[in-house]
Amino acid sequence: MTSWIPLPQRRLIRWCTFILLVTPITTAMAAGTEAAPPANTTPSAMTIHIPIPVTPLAELYGNVNQQLATHRSRGREWITLGSGSAFLKYRLWPDEQSSTTAGDRLLSQSTVPFGVEYAKQIKGSITKIADCGQREAATGTGRLSVTVATMFKQGRSYTVLPASQVNAVQSTQSCVLSEQGVDASPLMMQVYRSDLLEVLPAVDRKAAGLLPIKPAVTKIWNDLQEPLLLDETEQLWLMLNPDTTAAAGVAPLSGSPAAGYGVTARPTVVRGTKPTSRHLPLPEPQDHFRDDGFHVDFALQVPIEEANQRLREAVIGQEWSLGVGTIKIVNATLYPLGNQVGVELVLRGLLPLTLRLKGTPAYDESSGRILFRGVDYTIKERTPATDLAEEWLHEPLREELAGRLSLPIREELDLMRQALEKGLNRELTGGRLRGTVSQLSLEDLAVQPTSLSVRFKTEGTLRYDARPDVAAP
Repeated sequence: MTSWIPLPQRRLIRWCTFILLVTPITTAMAAGTEAAPPANTTPSAMTIHIPIPVTPLAELYGNVNQQLATHRSRGREWITLGSGSAFLKYRLWPDEQSSTTAGDRLLSQSTVPFGVEYAKQIKGSITKIADCGQREAATGTGRLSVTVATMFKQGRSYTVLPASQVNAVQSTQSCVLSEQGVDASPLMMQVYRSDLLEVLPAVDRKAAGLLPIKPAVTKIWNDLQEPLLLDETEQLWLMLNPDTTAAAGVAPLSGSPAAGYGVTARPTVVRGTKPTSRHLPLPEPQDHFRDDGFHVDFALQVPIEEANQRLREAVIGQEWSLGVGTIKIVNATLYPLGNQVGVELVLRGLLPLTLRLKGTPAYDESSGRILFRGVDYTIKERTPATDLAEEWLHEPLREELAGRLSLPIREELDLMRQALEKGLNRELTGGRLRGTVSQLSLEDLAVQPTSLSVRFKTEGTLRYDARPDVAAP
């Protein structure tokens, strides 16, 4: 805290800081047993992203051309063209292949050398009349550039289903038929595209077996049930308490497609010894996920004796002038007033009397202060002197006291927001937790007979990015 802030205010700020860092220790928490989230905990949303292992898929889809080559060289069947009077056979040579990822899809690219035989039906039999590129790849073969795009969609029970389509089949080198001198590449492009479309569904079904997403989700689900230490000194723990899951689509993660799953959680903050991990089994994913952001409500209880001590440290000794004399605060005590806060102040100086103040606390975001609205007071002692003072000084004193009940806490809220955000960004067993806290604000402050009740609210986002190898087969 900077040195120019007056000492009484610095004490008041330390009191506010204490409130921010104290949480209730229930019997279950102190004993280290499982801490279930309260029934009224506001649901939070977070997402987990599991990279789809493209390396085995790239190899599988890269071999499609070789599978077609083997099929055609063994079968040697003629492909009927057009009305059935012309026929074609093709031969594929070992190809060059590569793969890239683009957004949420895998692109498999191949350069395919080919040769063809062309035939006609003559007198009831298929008779070859021309060919090209039949001897070796270096002699007269044509070349096709082929691109297959594989998209991914989420199925039931944490499955990812590949769905491939032919993006492009283009000629990069002619294959000129002997005798006729005609380039067979345009015809080969049509035939090869048709053959690819026929075999890709079977390749997709095989590829689905190479995507073990559910074990990865299970590992992350168990990760999310572990308590997260937010503050070692204060022994503050965040329990995420994941509740349900839902498919959240496929999106890029570090340049590769990743399966997203939304998680609904009911986070709570506890203080004390480390709570026991929850062991809820991974539920079946729901159909729809709505990301309403991640938020944590801190419902804190400060014992009334401790709150009074902090209040006294903050305000006792404050002194000011009303023009005709000075007033000094020598004691202060909180008392309950429903949804208001009551403070009993003992004053000395010009007015040696006891005031019972009341006001409604509210956090003002623009000023970063706790303000007390509708502040008023009554005088506990009723004497002719206090009645005279009340008649002449009620409004000036009320306004002065209302101004002194303004508690600056923005810096403390920012520090706690930063500490919470730091706690939400860490490495876990299967990947990295990434959190942002966009806002932390005070929602409610109330004095109860045995405690000071303080409720804070945070708003932000939370996601879990799994390591690339978490779903490796």
